[in-house]
Amino acid sequence: MTGPLPEVLPLFETLVEIVARLRGPDGCPWDKEQTQSSLTQYAIEEAHELAEAIESGRQQDVLEELGDFLFQVILQAQVAQDEGHFNLAQVVAQLNEKMIRRHPHVFSGMNLGSTEEVWKNWEKIKAGEKKTALEPAPGSSPGTPAIFNYPKNLPALLAAAKIGRKTENWKFDWDTPEQVLEKVEEELRETAEALAEFRQTFKERPVPETPGREHLEHEIGDLLFATSQLARHVGLDPEATLRTANRRFERRFQNVVARAGVSKEEFAALPNERKEALWQQVKKDEK
Repeated sequence: MTGPLPEVLPLFETLVEIVARLRGPDGCPWDKEQTQSSLTQYAIEEAHELAEAIESGRQQDVLEELGDFLFQVILQAQVAQDEGHFNLAQVVAQLNEKMIRRHPHVFSGMNLGSTEEVWKNWEKIKAGEKKTALEPAPGSSPGTPAIFNYPKNLPALLAAAKIGRKTENWKFDWDTPEQVLEKVEEELRETAEALAEFRQTFKERPVPETPGREHLEHEIGDLLFATSQLARHVGLDPEATLRTANRRFERRFQNVVARAGVSKEEFAALPNERKEALWQQVKKDEK
């Protein structure tokens, strides 16, 4: 046996025993009460915390969050075993089979010369595996093939990118990023038109019943979808890109408010021109 397995296996066995004890008769009341459904929110939370740690580049945080995520996997498997569904051994066995099946270029001698070929073959194998479990999209015509096999509770930008990759496999896609940018600009113009129409129906703040709201929502949705496809075409993850933009805005805004405080200015009371000047100063200092 080579690699880290001799070191890892005893530690992994200990972890499995710890989780089993937490769920045992003398275990933790909280862990004993959990179900697959109740734990779902924690799995999602840990996945987001892991992504944040990876993006931060702080490896100690990545190490810790990987452990927290692994705990969720083991705990879910233990709950399933306690409820008579399956156990951790079955999870690992099925995963082993799946990884070997989906990597024929590694385990079966298939010749796939590029990452793109590997990706397309992976999608083909995956679609075949899930074919019997898929359902057509809501509103599809009878007999429509089920194409979009992804979790419907994915973050919307991530789902949009997956939709784009699926339609790319069906040869329904733009040829270049510039063509996608033209689509983004088209959607932006349509959004501007919908906004102008919408603004004619209210003077201050709109309410859910404001006429034109549904049209504007439709156009903004199309704009966001097109923007996510532009990110996909240049090899960017739109979800991660937006997270980075969110953090950049937060950092800049905090610095803007702090800078106003240094000069004894109450930020909220400042005129917009002064706020913009502070914002531009902070941006300039970052370069």
